[in-house]
Amino acid sequence: MSSVEASLRRLLEVPGVTGVSLIDAVTGLTYGEAGAGGLDPVECSRIVGLVGDGLCTAGAQGELESVVITGTTRQLVVASIARSGDPLLLAAVLERSQTNLALVLHHVGLYAEGVAA
Repeated sequence: MSSVEASLRRLLEVPGVTGVSLIDAVTGLTYGEAGAGGLDPVECSRIVGLVGDGLCTAGAQGELESVVITGTTRQLVVASIARSGDPLLLAAVLERSQTNLALVLHHVGLYAEGVAA
């Protein structure tokens, strides 16, 4: 197991998180994953690109921070991590009935800070 996958496994300790992936935002290449969730890294990259473009069109300033998609039973959180070179995406699949979304966003943010440092 790589150090990336080991650090991603810590996010699985947050209640309701069933799967996480660290993805290159431009290419969709997966650097590591843990748990289950069936994430398509290329689709995550496309979603973030579309939302980011929409925000720019709407006049938003700065970079996209995160995207939260909710379904009736699952949620998807995709956080953008700025760094030199291509940005990264941290995607987490959540079991909606077991998740405190604010807590997950907090932990994802802490993880992102560690990766960007």
